[in-house]
Amino acid sequence: MTSHFVSVLRQAFKTFDRANLASFNANLQLLKQLTDELTYRDLHIKEELFRDDATNVTRAPCSYMHIFEDERFSMSLFIVRGSNSIPLHDHPMMYGLLRCIWGKLHVQSYSQKLAADEMVQYEKNPTMVKVIAEEPNLVTAETSSALLTPRKRNYHQITQVGNGIAAFFDILSPPYDANMPKYGPRLCRFYRPKSDGDELQLQCIPSPSSYYCDLTPTPKSVLKCCFICAAEVYGATVTDVQ
Repeated sequence: MTSHFVSVLRQAFKTFDRANLASFNANLQLLKQLTDELTYRDLHIKEELFRDDATNVTRAPCSYMHIFEDERFSMSLFIVRGSNSIPLHDHPMMYGLLRCIWGKLHVQSYSQKLAADEMVQYEKNPTMVKVIAEEPNLVTAETSSALLTPRKRNYHQITQVGNGIAAFFDILSPPYDANMPKYGPRLCRFYRPKSDGDELQLQCIPSPSSYYCDLTPTPKSVLKCCFICAAEVYGATVTDVQ
């Protein structure tokens, strides 16, 4: 087992357990600290995965590795090739951590324009969203993780810097497609910025045709860590979880 990844995974279970709501902020900070220290080696990933020919036209712009998901949170890995981007998209009423483990990524984030006492609402069919542009962020394996919350930085675009390859590990809670009472599955929507005088808005658009992912297998040792930690939480055997 990769001990540091197990520490991140166990802390994620603790952080997003509603039974620990009173200590959520402290747990989230500890989860971020642990995630800040995560490397590709902790995920048993070989460097060869990041030395693929970024200009190979037969490869998708991005690759996706599914690591873990339950109703509380999801963990995954994205690889971005060339000068491609993960287009501007939302994380409705979600928390997220983005940890760059290879290369460099430019993250442009936006926050919904809300009054201090205004509650965050889930919009099932958004058309335009009033936002504030946050300071752009360059994330690398040497910087800390990028954090998003239901109120801050939960719209973002992620672009690989240069013509090489970059990769990031992320944690999202709750996951996409998690059921929301009254609304159904939590959806990911795409946007483009649009200025209206002095006001910045994001216009909801269909998923860009230029954005698609191929799949990268998850190391079996990492899957085993997930099975064991989930079994600890749910009181099942590893065989039951599998």
